[in-house]
Amino acid sequence: MKTITCYEDACDVAFQSDDRDEMLQKLYEHYMNVHPNIIPSATETEKKAWMEVFDRDWTAAGKM
Repeated sequence: MKTITCYEDACDVAFQSDDRDEMLQKLYEHYMNVHPNIIPSATETEKKAWMEVFDRDWTAAGKM
């Protein structure tokens, strides 16, 4: 089981999953419900940078 915490400052909600796509879905739902302006207002460059951080963290979360 991997754990990733929301990337927004002052938000310490953590999500767990064994599946990368499931983790992305959990994060997406959280962002749309709790931080609704982030995803729609992000540029393609910002979205790409976020995914790079997520992919790095997802890989690192498996190295316990």
